[in-house]
Amino acid sequence: MSNLNNLLVNINRTVIFPPSLSIEESILLFNSKRPFRSPKNCHGYMLCRILVARECQRLGENNKMIIAGIASCLWKESTSQEKFEYVDLAQRVKTHCIF
Repeated sequence: MSNLNNLLVNINRTVIFPPSLSIEESILLFNSKRPFRSPKNCHGYMLCRILVARECQRLGENNKMIIAGIASCLWKESTSQEKFEYVDLAQRVKTHCIF
């Protein structure tokens, strides 16, 4: 639990909010053969979690459970405007992908 709290304190929120993923980079992430990475399943929280995972890995954390907890905390603490930017990006990914 202390590792999660330490990461929450040390994580750079400016890398997470607003989303730094371009539409092209997001589309590449979801053009995968893995079913959970289908563009149909693309939503704002998933894009946020991807950026949180990158930032956690930069800080030296690779535990997926801890990363999920941090992403959840950051998503819950984010404003509706911050969430909207991710939801909007997810909608643009869905419209640009061919199913």
